[in-house]
Amino acid sequence: MDTSLIYCVAQEYIIVHTPSKEATRALLPNYEPFLVEELPEGKEPLFTFEGGADLTAYPRKALLEDKLSEGLRARVYQTTNSEILLELTANQRRHVLHVDQSWSRVTSDVLLDDPSAAYFINRLIMIVYGVAIAPWKMLKMHASVTELNGKALLFLGVSGTGKSTHSRLWRKFVPGATLLNDDEPIVRLLPSGEVRVFGCPWSGSTPCYRQASAEVVAFVHLHQSPENKLTKLRGRNSFDSIYSSTAFLHSDKARHMATFDTIVDILERIPVYRLDCRPDEEAVALTRTLLP
Repeated sequence: MDTSLIYCVAQEYIIVHTPSKEATRALLPNYEPFLVEELPEGKEPLFTFEGGADLTAYPRKALLEDKLSEGLRARVYQTTNSEILLELTANQRRHVLHVDQSWSRVTSDVLLDDPSAAYFINRLIMIVYGVAIAPWKMLKMHASVTELNGKALLFLGVSGTGKSTHSRLWRKFVPGATLLNDDEPIVRLLPSGEVRVFGCPWSGSTPCYRQASAEVVAFVHLHQSPENKLTKLRGRNSFDSIYSSTAFLHSDKARHMATFDTIVDILERIPVYRLDCRPDEEAVALTRTLLP
């Protein structure tokens, strides 16, 4: 009996091999809108994910990255054949995954039917997805996305700047505005040249997991200020705004360069603005001018 779960996120597919579909689905309720019955004919998955693996035989040859964020420590090690191990530690608990060179086959020691492992399962899949999409003109970004009539604005900024607040004020003051994703949307440059933003199973502390997309009209980088002012960014400033808001591994040079190229291609099509703002209706009125 096939016990695989297939998820479609931003037009790419993840296959999760699990001993129990029901148990894993119960641990990942945020993935439910993205669950599909099967792969389209001729379509290969972005990656497969399998838990319960014994990874102790893989040596840690070199520590490539070591990051600590909000109580989660992530270490990336080089192991055999230029493959990597990713080690996550939180609340005195540790889990490891192994990724092949193509980022298409992922195995982890996490148990996919263990209720206490839900946090790690979600984070591991999210991290792999954010790196694996790089060759496909896709970015996983740190942004809050507001949609109106099929068009979207992405509000960028460091944590605590007010991205979610600005999106909430849009919904308060602009009839028909909706939240597409509040923290980690997927941006994709399509072969047609259109740039679209997609909902996904990850949205920070706001439960907004929509299987939906919208055309990107602009990126808006927020800065707290006593006055409201909207300024168009150009050149290096516009690149830095997008680059600083995008997830990637510094140590994976090929995918890092692919991310760099995707940002450049997107900036040829989509403008970036800086919004110095208060959390009020006047600030919303400024960004409202960006949507047709």
